[in-house]
Amino acid sequence: MELQIRSLFQTPKIFDRIARAKGPLAFIDESFRAPSQDHDSFYIVAAAVIDKAIVLEVRKELRRRVRHGTWHTTEAGRSQVGQQKIRELSAYLATVVKPVVVVVDQLQKSDRSAEAGRAKALRALLVELATEHVYLTGTVVYEKRIPGYMQAHDDLIIGQIRREKGAASSLNVIGLSTKSEPLLWIPDIIAWAFRQQYLKDGGGYFSELAKIAKVIHI
Repeated sequence: MELQIRSLFQTPKIFDRIARAKGPLAFIDESFRAPSQDHDSFYIVAAAVIDKAIVLEVRKELRRRVRHGTWHTTEAGRSQVGQQKIRELSAYLATVVKPVVVVVDQLQKSDRSAEAGRAKALRALLVELATEHVYLTGTVVYEKRIPGYMQAHDDLIIGQIRREKGAASSLNVIGLSTKSEPLLWIPDIIAWAFRQQYLKDGGGYFSELAKIAKVIHI
């Protein structure tokens, strides 16, 4: 079976994908600092691995706790109320998901937009997920990027992995075109919380998740 690239334009379709999924599902997001922004650059890609049996329950509970139609961790982190909510959500997620984080610790200066760093981190994460956390034909969901160069670059990366016929070549990778899907809030929270720990910014946002997370530095 070849790795498939899907685009979901209506949220209800994700229920069909979950129903068809084999084994645990993984939802991924990123956080990074490009060389064009700072000489101390990095790229973080985080996955939330969730057992298929509870994924819809987790989705429902997360929506209940957030109480809004959308969630942006970066925005929430700008206020004390939002910061406390992030700690609350992180503590909850630590009881229902397995965080897997891949970090490229230093990007090449020439990688000004961090696209090469993204490719390296994404490739490593997909291989890790396929071999250790989801089935070889498992389902991985990510938020599609802005149409054009950036999304085309993601499609290129995934296409290369498919053609290589390696460990991750049979994953079902789904690009979801929405910012209102609660299941994608989860890796957003994980990536943001890990970033704070990585930069030693304090706050204890990742403390509970750290107890169960697998972190890979490359």
